[in-house]
Amino acid sequence: MNDLNTSSQSPDISGKFATSGFTTLSQFISSDVLDEIEACIVDLYLLQALKIGEYRLAAQEVNRSSASSFSKFETLYEMMEKDDKEALYQVQKFLPSSQVCRNLFDERFMEIMCGLLGSNRHTVLVDGPALFVNRPNTERLLYKWHSEAHYYPKRRRFVNVWMPLFTDKTSYSGTMSFKSASHLQHFPFSDYQGFNRDSEKRANYFVQYEIPNNFLEGFHEHSCDTQRGDLVIFDRNLVHRSNQNLSDRYSVAMVARVWDPSDDLTLSGNIAVTPYGGNIGRSNLVVEAF
Repeated sequence: MNDLNTSSQSPDISGKFATSGFTTLSQFISSDVLDEIEACIVDLYLLQALKIGEYRLAAQEVNRSSASSFSKFETLYEMMEKDDKEALYQVQKFLPSSQVCRNLFDERFMEIMCGLLGSNRHTVLVDGPALFVNRPNTERLLYKWHSEAHYYPKRRRFVNVWMPLFTDKTSYSGTMSFKSASHLQHFPFSDYQGFNRDSEKRANYFVQYEIPNNFLEGFHEHSCDTQRGDLVIFDRNLVHRSNQNLSDRYSVAMVARVWDPSDDLTLSGNIAVTPYGGNIGRSNLVVEAF
């Protein structure tokens, strides 16, 4: 590697990553950085609420209150969740342009990513950040078992990063689960919109590229019980899912993808460029593995 790649000061995580498909860097992000990112996210949701007449007075009250950033986030998000989901969604488009939020991607972060990708830092790109919001006792914002490689099929060299915001992540509060070492195989998938039969084809549900459960029976399931400040990195091909938040509080994570387009069979700068689409699918298909 040349001097544009990772330095010897980066933690040695390549062994565990290669074997299991993921690694967790404990307390990688300082509390000060997280405090500022969380306050910035609250302000972005606040500006949306202040623009909408129906919420303006309530949003002003939130802004004046001495509540925590987490409580303000919950109040603002819940305020617009029912009738103004688009206003919430547009905040996701703000985040990659926020230098405060992108402070996560500092020199130490980039050194680790370059090392895992085996890349020159000039060709390493960051897609994100984005928020994954897991509302209490709802399935609308959840994913079934899937691989990020299926969502980004033209991208051959990337890793995923994930970290808790506001609070720790536990199995009770709807953290993410991995199928350990599943990145060493390739699986087919069924594509549809929704989460189950009750929500199929409904707007505001995610598109699923679901890998059937019976393909994954031999893999150990790992629950990402993590603390605020931890950073989880996982392989593009690792099978994972979100889980329902059984608590009475919101559960929030920040996610991003770090990629190098050097090996991609496309000139497109759109990370999500895709060669396929238009299939008809549904949840809970069962077919034989081969």
